[in-house]
Amino acid sequence: MTAPQHRAQLADRVQRLEAAAFRLGIDLGDIKTAVEQLPTTIRQEILEYTEPVFGEIMAGNASLATKENLDQLEHRLKDLVETRFAQVDAKLDRLLAALPQPHSS
Repeated sequence: MTAPQHRAQLADRVQRLEAAAFRLGIDLGDIKTAVEQLPTTIRQEILEYTEPVFGEIMAGNASLATKENLDQLEHRLKDLVETRFAQVDAKLDRLLAALPQPHSS
């Protein structure tokens, strides 16, 4: 490759890199702006979600779960999980019993 062709290719590559860097710079600026706005956006989302809930509670139309409510829920969930595991174990035992047993010598 001759020197002028080599220089032309390098000039072209540099120009493409500069264009990419310019586009990336714009993208990074947008990302930086979005990141700076993130705490405000999160705060707004939390307020939009919690305000109606607390409004219902304050109006007496709803209540927060008590420790007893949570304990009852935990107990029910444990019972459901234990029952499900027992069912799976029983099914596995039936499947294993249905498989042919290896012959012992």
